Amino acid sequence: MNVRWLSEPYTPGGGGTAEGALKNLDGTELDPLTLLVRESAQNSWDARTGNGPVDYQVELRTLGPGEAPVWRDLLTAGAPPIRHLKLRASLGRPALRLLTVTDTGTRGLGGPTRADVAIPGQSDFASFVRKTGSSNNTSGRGGTYGFGKAVFHLLSASHTVLVHTRCLIDGVLETRLIGWAVHESYTVDVDGGTKTFTGRHYWGRVQDGYVEPLVGAEADDVAASLGLDRLPDGETGTTVAILDPVFGERDDAEAMQWMVDAIVWNLWPKMLPEGGDAPMRFSALHEGRAVPVPGPSEVPHLRPFLWAYDDMDRPLEHKSLGRALGRLGMRKFIAPSGRPPRVAQEAGIGDRLHHTCLMRPVDLVVTYLDGPPFYEENGGYAAVFRADTEMDRVFAAAEPASHDAWLVEKLTGDDRRLAKHALRKINDAMKEASGPAPASNEAGDGVSLAGMSRLMAGLMAGTAGEGAEAVFTGGTASPDGAAGPGGGLGGTTGPGGIPRPRGVPGGASGRRRVLYDGEPEHQVLDGKAVLVQRFTLPDPGPCVVHGRPSVALGDGRGVEAEPPLGASIPTVVGWHAGNGPLTPGPSLRTEGGDGTAWSLIVRPAPDTVTEVAVVAEAGGGVR
Repeated sequence: MNVRWLSEPYTPGGGGTAEGALKNLDGTELDPLTLLVRESAQNSWDARTGNGPVDYQVELRTLGPGEAPVWRDLLTAGAPPIRHLKLRASLGRPALRLLTVTDTGTRGLGGPTRADVAIPGQSDFASFVRKTGSSNNTSGRGGTYGFGKAVFHLLSASHTVLVHTRCLIDGVLETRLIGWAVHESYTVDVDGGTKTFTGRHYWGRVQDGYVEPLVGAEADDVAASLGLDRLPDGETGTTVAILDPVFGERDDAEAMQWMVDAIVWNLWPKMLPEGGDAPMRFSALHEGRAVPVPGPSEVPHLRPFLWAYDDMDRPLEHKSLGRALGRLGMRKFIAPSGRPPRVAQEAGIGDRLHHTCLMRPVDLVVTYLDGPPFYEENGGYAAVFRADTEMDRVFAAAEPASHDAWLVEKLTGDDRRLAKHALRKINDAMKEASGPAPASNEAGDGVSLAGMSRLMAGLMAGTAGEGAEAVFTGGTASPDGAAGPGGGLGGTTGPGGIPRPRGVPGGASGRRRVLYDGEPEHQVLDGKAVLVQRFTLPDPGPCVVHGRPSVALGDGRGVEAEPPLGASIPTVVGWHAGNGPLTPGPSLRTEGGDGTAWSLIVRPAPDTVTEVAVVAEAGGGVR
């Protein structure tokens, strides 16, 4: 069969060089593996069929003894000299490795296989394989088949990839297989003259001076012999195979972990369920073994952005131009311990979180915008901004080839005013979030509201997925005995206006007063975050003090009487008298009326709203 390589010459009308596509990516600081994940997943999302989730998989493997000789045999035919393309060097390695990216639930690369034939709405194959820097302004797409696709070639030692795709052509399934490589343009002597070449080389069926893909049964058979039969029978989708991948100083296992982390940090909005399945499902394989892809809620440094995403209820607008810009969500929290993965550090996230995740309406992460650090070392904030649908065109135009920034200076006129105003509003919100929240003390007896504790919803330091929100009730007595202003979430008051903890009946015999001292605080105890409430016992005499933490229901229905089976519950760690040693246990025997400043230490339940109450009784035993 006439399957071989053919180098692309310049036409009389000229054309772009292959190295131009590679150099277009030089401006990004993203690691090539991060860029690969972002670019390929974005293309997969743009190619979704809409009939279900998109399945996306990366796989790194060594070719088997029956596959490697087929690659060497088929891909050596007509290969350019090694000075123009290092393909022969890659094929000569003792062990041939492939890095593949496969998507299903997508429509594959359909449309005409030639760049000079146009069918409206059907240009996927030509845009991905033939063209460089082509634009696609279709609404609801994350990007284009532009310069970013060059990262596939950038990661190959010989800049060589093969594409195996299945698509619908006039309602009939068609499989296509083609290879191409990009390197530097060059000039050679031909028949006493010279001829220049673009640096693009194509592998497939040579026809009329250019290369067509293998199609149909032939494409299926050759793909199977090459080990590229990753597309399920009867399904459309695409596999891009990178020959002889290079990972710099990383070994293969480190490279796979980097790609998994890049999936989570750059594509987490697509991993969130939407009434069932998530929009995209991700998997990774290394030499046939699964590399776990954690859910975003399992990643401590990422989880606050999920909370902010859920809270995206603040509209941003440009009032004088009458334009909606997008919506912003913001969360404050107890900072997680340890450093985030290097992929997050690459995005500008260090030991502390004070960032806004920027995304366009397609819910693909653009970047994490850095804001001023939180005023308290153990705290942080995270925000998410999603651009309005009507602003998608504006922000898309502000993105570089790698889609990892909004470069407002690229814009002009009203587009520039709108984008600058949006970023200014976001920065103002981060500046506001970085400082202390105003606190009020309306109870009149040293009982303050939970301004800070609600804001400090967050992570348990040093553990994955442990965080909480502490709510402290407070209020002043109204004539009918109900809580007045500052009553928190339904707290009631006892005699003299002293707030009565939720769930504790009034008028109990022997009940002693408890005066809360200031705002609840978050601290770290033995490497884990705890909530600390200071209080005093003004009534003299022996008493027993009980810590009563509980999980509040999110809709104002009170607290959980019985936690779900297997659920975590908030626990009392113990008590401090001033700066003295910790007294462990849920209850404490002590003397009141001596002015001692006590602290109740509570470890919240993961990801809950935790209410804390201190109950004191005269004498009696510990219950």
